Amino acid sequence: MLSARDRRDRPPEEGAAAVLQGFAVDKTFLSSLKGILLETELVFGIILVSVFAYDAFKIYRTEMAPRTTQDDQQ
Repeated sequence: MLSARDRRDRPPEEGAAAVLQGFAVDKTFLSSLKGILLETELVFGIILVSVFAYDAFKIYRTEMAPRTTQDDQQ
């Protein structure tokens, strides 16, 4: 079983795990004009997708979902 010291002294792993270890948020980019525009675009995209999903669900419920009529109930 490896101790914490042995794991710390090992060389970094290769592959996807190594890529994620070096991932960090660049705060200077996010505070720049391009970063602010990217953040705004992402928020607008999330809102737009939510509206489309709600509209599609509403259309499905009114047009495609089976309805019960009085003739079916009798």
